[in-house]
Amino acid sequence: MRSQLGTEMAAVVLETARLQAKAIAKLGSGTWWVTERALQQATTRPVAEFKARLLSGASEVFDLCCGIAGDACAFLRAPGLADTSMTAVDRDPVMAAMAAENLRLNGNVSAASQVRVRCDDVGRLSIPSSATIHLDPDRRQGSARKTRPDDYSPDWDVVERLLEACRGGIVKLAPAATVQDHPLRHRLWISSAKSVREQTLLTGDVVSAAERDLGWELPPGGRSAVLLSGTAPPAVFGGQPDLDVDVADQPGRYLVDPDAAIRAAGLTQAFAVSHGLRTLGGPSGFLTGDAIDPAAMRTLAVCEAVDWFGACDDRKLRKLLRARNEYPERVKARGVAENPNELERRYRSCGDRPMTLWLGRLGRRQYAAITRDAS
Repeated sequence: MRSQLGTEMAAVVLETARLQAKAIAKLGSGTWWVTERALQQATTRPVAEFKARLLSGASEVFDLCCGIAGDACAFLRAPGLADTSMTAVDRDPVMAAMAAENLRLNGNVSAASQVRVRCDDVGRLSIPSSATIHLDPDRRQGSARKTRPDDYSPDWDVVERLLEACRGGIVKLAPAATVQDHPLRHRLWISSAKSVREQTLLTGDVVSAAERDLGWELPPGGRSAVLLSGTAPPAVFGGQPDLDVDVADQPGRYLVDPDAAIRAAGLTQAFAVSHGLRTLGGPSGFLTGDAIDPAAMRTLAVCEAVDWFGACDDRKLRKLLRARNEYPERVKARGVAENPNELERRYRSCGDRPMTLWLGRLGRRQYAAITRDAS
């Protein structure tokens, strides 16, 4: 038994050493105890630090299904949580042990009594009604990601019970997860570095804290997109899904692509309505319009002036780009099979002047468009 335990510990040490560069890139500087699976599910540092602000002022926080404690470390480093009592819980003894060590190394723990780590099943916990919770259910089955909350661990009935019992809560969900809108909750889709990182369900006091932090109303039962970008304040857009929007059969003066968090939240049509835009080819297409102030949507979307529009044909596009001495520094594709990264490489040698290449679909035919910065 002792020999087997030693072998397992050696494997954990080797895996931790192998993954240090990835862990630092995702969680921030420091020494991190990790596994490949736990690191994949861990929250990126900018998102964890944003969520820490939403917990500001809480006297007692439970980080449930804490994994390697990336979130808990960010919470303990936040100025607004300096005096908060923290309990991190995970049912996996290896995760609980890693969480305890990561909190010691990276959590800026000011006192031994400030944070506790428990190896326990969150479904059996009794959470104080005065507590605020952060819950990160297990969303993986082996290497496969699960998007249905009913397939999470703990199951959704347990999540509901925990949310009903606490003062306020944050639940981390997959961006594509579908949960029933609740009159006392709000759903945020958070993007960082132009990628949707998570869907976050807020309830109780956390909704009010988020409104104060963002300076944006988060109506009960509503949904919003939050865009994180370096040290700049978060950009926010909210609205109602599935609004009716006019459809265009050719681009106007500008092409617009809202941030991925806005699309993931189902708010593309709401964004179009708020800026007087139409959808190009249908609801899943890019947006377009003429009377637009590009600066007004710069933090929320790519908005560029159309310079050329025509058929999507590889040979003709290559010839056109060479004649214009241009190459696509960015390719945006919607509803087509082409891989944007592959097209960027393929057309890089066509010229020296950068532009944006857009590929989409109008009915049965594919189109291409060339745009430039509209500022």
